[in-house]
Amino acid sequence: MQIAVREMQPSEESAVESLFARSLGVIDRLVFKLSFEEAQKSAQKQQGGTLVAECDGKLVGAVSTRVQTIKGKQTGFVDALVADKLLRGRGVGKALVDGAVSWLEQRGCEVIYATADRYNSPSWNIFIHRGFRLYEVPRQLRDYRISFLRLWLVEFYLVGFGTFFLKRGGSQQPSETAAVWHWLAALFGVSAIWWIQVLRSQGPLMLLPLVVGVVAISLLAHEFSQKLVASRLGLLTTFKAWGSGILFSWLLALVGLFFPAYGSTYIKQLDWRYNPRKDKTGFFFFMGPLVSFIFALAFWVFSVSTSNGLVLALARVGYNINIIMVVFNLLPVKAAGGFVWDGQKILEWNKVAWFALVIATVALIAIGVII
Repeated sequence: MQIAVREMQPSEESAVESLFARSLGVIDRLVFKLSFEEAQKSAQKQQGGTLVAECDGKLVGAVSTRVQTIKGKQTGFVDALVADKLLRGRGVGKALVDGAVSWLEQRGCEVIYATADRYNSPSWNIFIHRGFRLYEVPRQLRDYRISFLRLWLVEFYLVGFGTFFLKRGGSQQPSETAAVWHWLAALFGVSAIWWIQVLRSQGPLMLLPLVVGVVAISLLAHEFSQKLVASRLGLLTTFKAWGSGILFSWLLALVGLFFPAYGSTYIKQLDWRYNPRKDKTGFFFFMGPLVSFIFALAFWVFSVSTSNGLVLALARVGYNINIIMVVFNLLPVKAAGGFVWDGQKILEWNKVAWFALVIATVALIAIGVII
């Protein structure tokens, strides 16, 4: 395939939107359209634009670029990368990323960022093989201090839980934060959510330190069960916390809501393709919500069999954490621009397993409400 990458002409806006419509799911279409519109506004100020990939006279891909001056540096952003779904794996995405990087460098960008979902393995691998590396919150704080929020706002990252910042350029590529720090961030992040809930309900202060134990048990059971399955299949995994998801969850906790966007277990290998229709991949995704369901059931049994007020309060926290994790990880949502849940992957892998767990979860919720 001969792929040419060039700047989009104003008359091609509808063609790009048609590309989104035929190649993206509903959620991604909305997220990518917002990025595309922002890129068009930036183009009017000569601070960004959209590049398109063309093959045999047909538009087969698009990518948005933006330029911002942050802390005195020209900073480039690569966003809304999409290739025609019928031509994926044919080099369209690679050509677009190369074109976007070249376009930004020609405009004096000293550093270039992108965001990608690690479960969207083709897109993730394209960026990794094009010199991008994970750019995590500790390094963002070191480089930008409070100005790191500008990076998040430019990339809509606050609601992009499930995606990670990637950085290209500079004399030194950022190194990845050790998994133990990601675990601690997730543990503290989720514990803080429940601390807020306890304080809002004027619950006993003794609950605050004990909640950490319940959170730790619940998170470790969910994530380590997936790690164990992957290990038995010969796959290496790593846990990564979602900084944006944790912050978003804190904001929701202030109004009494719990949102389990704390992080996820990922396959380490580059070029690994997530294919839920393969038994080993599907079972990897299914194990997490299955174990969380078992723990939710166990905490519910504790709650109905104790008369101790403190134990009852802890059991309810444990039940709520795990049942919400089950529900969110069964949602059949498929998106690359964030909103990363396992439900759609499980449904594609084994419909019987998905429906069975959904029915069991609904039954447990109903029993919990009635009793």
